[in-house]
Amino acid sequence: MTSRTTRSRTRAACTVLLLGASLATSAAPVALADAPDDSGLQQTVEPDEEVVAEDEVVTDGHVDVGPRFLDGEWTMLARDDRDVPSVWRDPERTVLHLGDPAVLPAPEGPDYEFLGVEPGTPLYVVPQTQAPDVVWLGWNTQDPEVVDAIEQGATLRLDALDGPGELFVFLQEGVSGPPNVLWNSAEPLPQELWMEVNTHVHANWVFTEPGIYRLDVTMLADLADGTTAEDGSTLVFAVGEDTDPGEALAAVADAASDEPTADGSASPDASPSEATAPAVTDAPEAGAPSSDTASAMLVWGAAAAGVVLLLVLVARVVGTRRARAAAERDAGDES
Repeated sequence: MTSRTTRSRTRAACTVLLLGASLATSAAPVALADAPDDSGLQQTVEPDEEVVAEDEVVTDGHVDVGPRFLDGEWTMLARDDRDVPSVWRDPERTVLHLGDPAVLPAPEGPDYEFLGVEPGTPLYVVPQTQAPDVVWLGWNTQDPEVVDAIEQGATLRLDALDGPGELFVFLQEGVSGPPNVLWNSAEPLPQELWMEVNTHVHANWVFTEPGIYRLDVTMLADLADGTTAEDGSTLVFAVGEDTDPGEALAAVADAASDEPTADGSASPDASPSEATAPAVTDAPEAGAPSSDTASAMLVWGAAAAGVVLLLVLVARVVGTRRARAAAERDAGDES
């Protein structure tokens, strides 16, 4: 669990500056004339909200990631608040599609140098406050069972990112505060952000290139009973008007099929070409020696036969010499 000095204080983030106001021009960010409307942050999560198991593409509207207990198991889900009543979805089956309305130019100023692009460069932005025709993605720890179970809060950890560009997640507090960077994929992973218990928070999510992004994330917490809870999932983004959300879903499914199961074998959904099969050899018949054993027996048999033959030849030579020596002695005696 990350120390409090590195955690983002999310309650303070409820008064925010819309990133779109600072990115809508290449000039330095300026304060809005009016404070942003944070009424969308005031919400109540009911304990009996439905969990649906289906693929879904979200092009606009309100979605939060957050934990729930399903059959007693700590589970990371995505709360779809676009309709009433709200439902919870599997993040790996929920594609967040950022089209042309999400494109904003990178602002000027040293506060935004962490983006690593020139001012005016087109970026794909999920803004901190809701914007028309753009996904509004946040996180919450408001499920009643979660509120009762966790001690102080939970951690959302970015473990890996697969995509054509970089991802930055940051908060802006007040009406003109500097960016508070929570995740920066250009830096080593994993990276963590802190979520206070019973809070609802939105941040700016900025992607530098169009394409499919898969964010491997883990949600974990210390529970009030002294145990810990942890669950991982994948956040799926189709970034760019022409990026196919269906391909994003397929990419996640393909990645899941490549993951080994607990016993080290390929996933049951993997095709035979994807599964790693062990080498297969013909087993010897019962009682018959293996090919290696037979080869060894032949080698040793040949060696033994060679030794016997050599001994026979030596014996013959020695016998012949002895016979000659005896004949010569007999001839000398006769003379």
